[in-house]
Amino acid sequence: MLKNLAFIIKTSQDFIRTNEDNPPECDKLKLNSFFEAVSDSYIPMLQMFERLKNDGISFKIGLVLPPVLCSMLDDEKIRQLYVDFLDKRIALGKKEINRYKDDSLACELATSITEKNKELKRTFCEVYQKNLTAQFAKYQKEGYLEILGTCATDIFMPYYADIPEALSAQIEMGLQSYKKCFGELPEGFYLPEFGYTPGIEKIIRSYGYAYTILHSRSILLTDTPPVNGIFYPVRTDNSLVAYTADPFIDDQIYSEEGWCSNSVYRNENRDIGFELDLKKLTPVMEEKTARCSTGYKYWKKDFNDDACVSYDLEEAKKQVQSDADDFIYKKADLLSKAEQCVSDSDYVVSVCCIEENKIRTQWSEYLLWLEAIIRKIPDSELSLVLTKEILPKPSLIERIEPYYSAGTSDGYGENLLSSKNCWMMRYVRKATERMVDLAERFPSDTGLKTRLLNIGALELLLAQSSSLAKMIEEEQDSEYAERRFRLSINAFTVVFDALGSNTVSTEWLTKLELMDNLFPWINYKIFSIKK
Repeated sequence: MLKNLAFIIKTSQDFIRTNEDNPPECDKLKLNSFFEAVSDSYIPMLQMFERLKNDGISFKIGLVLPPVLCSMLDDEKIRQLYVDFLDKRIALGKKEINRYKDDSLACELATSITEKNKELKRTFCEVYQKNLTAQFAKYQKEGYLEILGTCATDIFMPYYADIPEALSAQIEMGLQSYKKCFGELPEGFYLPEFGYTPGIEKIIRSYGYAYTILHSRSILLTDTPPVNGIFYPVRTDNSLVAYTADPFIDDQIYSEEGWCSNSVYRNENRDIGFELDLKKLTPVMEEKTARCSTGYKYWKKDFNDDACVSYDLEEAKKQVQSDADDFIYKKADLLSKAEQCVSDSDYVVSVCCIEENKIRTQWSEYLLWLEAIIRKIPDSELSLVLTKEILPKPSLIERIEPYYSAGTSDGYGENLLSSKNCWMMRYVRKATERMVDLAERFPSDTGLKTRLLNIGALELLLAQSSSLAKMIEEEQDSEYAERRFRLSINAFTVVFDALGSNTVSTEWLTKLELMDNLFPWINYKIFSIKK
């Protein structure tokens, strides 16, 4: 029996305005985080793919690139802002090299970070021609990647299960974005936050998706648990195939004994951007501005003495190899036990879903670890696969009725509707009901009314993102999240009132379209009632 291993890396991104004359500090900080993701994950990931391909290693990785992320990566202004971002960090790096000219270890680290930024700029501008989505699409066409589809924004679907038009709009918009970015249609659908409630599989399947991935609770807590457990796919009543996300991977990575917690790895919570005088941090930061991370981090995780530099990249690379071996051993052992419980099938599979934002901000070496695993897999008893490649015929697998579940908080998404953020729900639910009504009241309008309806639909999609509620609950980027939510809800309310009174400020509308320049092809009719 084959022991299959599937990696799925879930990226995420919230929309950030870049066309405001004087953007608030919270938006600037959020944009800085986005550029860090490009520098620390997206470009290094593509570079990893190139190394593996050049070495003749047939790697297989699943990837989720949400529509908002793809739209921002394709925005010309954001591309230029990213180049400016790198230029500032290169300039800061030169100052750091000079500051540590008498400390060989620190100077070496500062030099390596500066050279990395120079290489990122060269690769982004000259090799990739500033078009990262095209590079990911290329690797998918060559069979190395499987890019899964998802919703337009990170909507928590169970909270809108009684408004099927909202779910249809999110899925349809995500599908349109996918086709425009990658030129084909996906087979797999990634549930935001693994949010599942009975019934939504019918909507997902109606858009042509063949399979999705559920949290293990959805499979194990059902009234009739599958005979083959969580290491072989099942199907729902309408033949949507469901894989189960490996329930052990998060603990193995993030726990106190997890791989990313090893003391030799870089301390992601210490950065000179929060430690030096602002005068020493120009041009990245100016006086009287909010502090942000700069990428110049010199300390390993167990180090407490502020006076010295302690991170050793070569030591971290050695540990990466050891942790890759440990991963392979644990997954092989897990699947060996699983195959004893599986009957009438030719394989077992562990689907390891990894959140890029979470792992990147806690473990800067994670891509080195992933590459080490991929290189070691051919010499192990595991086979690296894409989930679409091992998709069985629905008629040949067990049918179940999955249980309500989520991959956030204690398993039911309660952190997305807590005492801190519950005030958001009444506004976004009312706006959703109104948008469905507007789509019915104006079934074939053109001109100014269509522009109003389209921007109203866009603002609603943005307001439905569960990541905004999560940021407020976790008090991380909460100022940005609240501002973004209020901007979208207020804009939608203006649209609704304007359509009711038949008056609108074209200047206001044009300005809003320029600032929230997402999904220019959007059609408000995605919120129409499906008959």
